[in-house]
Amino acid sequence: MIEVTLYGDVKKIVVENNPDAKSIMLYDYVEGENFQDFLHRLGLDLEVVGDCYINNTLAEPDKVLHDRDTLELNQRTT
Repeated sequence: MIEVTLYGDVKKIVVENNPDAKSIMLYDYVEGENFQDFLHRLGLDLEVVGDCYINNTLAEPDKVLHDRDTLELNQRTT
């Protein structure tokens, strides 16, 4: 499982794709999936999110996710 905490407008976008979305959600782990692919699974693009973190470390688009990772997804600020 991947634990995801959603902040700001990111939550609104995810809710549009998943009406049952909450601020903290659990997603199935997909072997070999990277951060950018995971965002696409949620209906998000890199252009929409701001600083995001994987296990409290700044997320890179090509970072491969692992079972039991924790993600924080933040909205982009202008």
